[in-house]
Amino acid sequence: MNVDGIRRALTTAARDGKVDSADVDRIMLQARDGGGLSVTERATLLKAADGFDDATKQRLLSHLAAMGQTNAWVNIEAKGQLANVEGRYANLTLTVPGLSARVGLFDNAFALKGKAKADGVLQLTIDGKKLSVPVRAGESAQAILERAKTQLPATFAGVVLGGDVQPYDPAAFSGRAARNGEQAAHLMLYKPSALGLQPGEKPMRVVVTGYGAFMGITDNPSANMAQKLAERGVKGAIVEYRRLDVTPAAVEQFMGEMRRAPPDVILSMGVTHGQAQVEERPENLLGAAPDGNNVQMQERKVREGGAHELKTDLPLETIDWALQGFGADRQVFTSRSDPNYQPDRSAYLCNFLGYNLAAEFGAAPKTTAGFIHITPETKVEQMAAVLDAISAKQLDARRTSNGPTS
Repeated sequence: MNVDGIRRALTTAARDGKVDSADVDRIMLQARDGGGLSVTERATLLKAADGFDDATKQRLLSHLAAMGQTNAWVNIEAKGQLANVEGRYANLTLTVPGLSARVGLFDNAFALKGKAKADGVLQLTIDGKKLSVPVRAGESAQAILERAKTQLPATFAGVVLGGDVQPYDPAAFSGRAARNGEQAAHLMLYKPSALGLQPGEKPMRVVVTGYGAFMGITDNPSANMAQKLAERGVKGAIVEYRRLDVTPAAVEQFMGEMRRAPPDVILSMGVTHGQAQVEERPENLLGAAPDGNNVQMQERKVREGGAHELKTDLPLETIDWALQGFGADRQVFTSRSDPNYQPDRSAYLCNFLGYNLAAEFGAAPKTTAGFIHITPETKVEQMAAVLDAISAKQLDARRTSNGPTS
């Protein structure tokens, strides 16, 4: 399906000017299975997305951000019928009776559930290469996926994990190994050489976020920046793009997800008309102001009992080093590089997220997390240099702590 086909399909699916996210997912799955999108088609679709309703646009951007990471994205197809879409996964009915499958929409996950009721063949396509996995009656999901793993092309690696992939949780490369006979298991795929990983190493998970509309800003530059950073990708990692609503509830929901499944790196961003800078000292205060939905917030602590001020978890020295090469064109600063540096004291949702990240992950060495304000003029290349440097430092720390097979 080319870009014109996607636009026609989205227009057909629209009801009252809006498109359900499940329809967006179904249409993008068809585009993936049809060979993906060319660079020109992606650019055209990105431009066309501005004409979609906000929810459709954001879901579409999430798909494009995932698929755009050519060093990390693995397109997985399975012969069967699409039953429905739940959260982050497409549910499939397979040709082998007794087995059902889930395919990740934004990650490289293929999950099986059940026991084969008859002999058959599981037919998969991994980035264009067809795999035929023989299945015997009575076999479990774990046994079938282990056999599929042995057929992977030489440029791919896989991890078989135990348990079912929950439809609203992001799949990861960490977890317990699948046990013999396990009836629910999932196979995570990645490209070690393309990601610059050492033998046996698993990819990191990097999450980048921006904010949505608020106070008259309808097209928030921070969300656009997050999408572009995700699409560029990061060496050693698979990057996840998120756009958060400008509300305390959206931030708290995001923090809950990160707490349940901590990634290696979280880089969150918001927009300012002041100076682009690392927010190094978030304060424990949410002010009385309208949120992004124009609902009045009440002044309160970000976290009851928390310190008045916290230090960012982001590595300032590493960030300054990464930005030195831009010389006089440098646009993003820290207290070390700007003698007039002043922390954000707006007590708004940017500070609310920054404080939560510092409180949650400041003492957690396996996750580096923090907040940066950008401006509408901040160049993608500079924020990409920041994200690359933070991620490289985290990967090096993981290697030092756990060795290359972590």
